[in-house]
Amino acid sequence: MPRLFSYNDFAQGSDKVRLYADKHSPVIICDSEAIRNKPFTVTVRIGKTIKHPNAPDHHYEYIQLWNLETLIGEIKLQRASYGDLPVQIEGGFTFIPKVGLRLTALAYCNKHGLWQSEEVYVTIKDE
Repeated sequence: MPRLFSYNDFAQGSDKVRLYADKHSPVIICDSEAIRNKPFTVTVRIGKTIKHPNAPDHHYEYIQLWNLETLIGEIKLQRASYGDLPVQIEGGFTFIPKVGLRLTALAYCNKHGLWQSEEVYVTIKDE
């Protein structure tokens, strides 16, 4: 099992260490409330504020969105689609929620491993 890294693992480090963690950490962006049985969209961004390198030897390969232990979706990234400059990749997931959500994103950097977002809670309401 690969080790999971998160921003919080490095939050107490130097500025350089925090910048390293910032550009590798997936961030979940969504509403905190969803309507049962209606499409709900979640965006996952790689990097809190800093762009990640996008070189042949250092890039992201995929983003996954999980609700507890259920995989909601996965986006395979083609490095060449983003050019060679640093980039802040975002991927969108749309699905139909039926119950409350505890979302986590995972993203894999080919040089620095598997990174996990902070967990996001989404409550469900009926129309």
